[in-house]
Amino acid sequence: MVALAVGLAGCGWREETGFVEVKKSFASLAVGDTLILNATTLDFGARSSLIIQHPTGTGSLQVRRGETSRKLCEFAVRKNRMVTVTLASVNGGLRCSVQL
Repeated sequence: MVALAVGLAGCGWREETGFVEVKKSFASLAVGDTLILNATTLDFGARSSLIIQHPTGTGSLQVRRGETSRKLCEFAVRKNRMVTVTLASVNGGLRCSVQL
């Protein structure tokens, strides 16, 4: 029993994670808008895509304007897999599509 405990302690238990790639197909967000993946604020800078390591389970992408936020999409994050979320600007609003 003690050997099992010592062996598990040496393994370095890690939370199961997957990856989320967020792509945008437009120049920039509207002034005051912020993209949020669950509780993480996304900052693209000059890039058009980001890859984020994320715990397994349900992911949610939201856009926040001031104090209000709106859910754009929800998707499953699986262990050691990548899900791609593509954002597009359509008629002045944001839309997202998910590819597993």
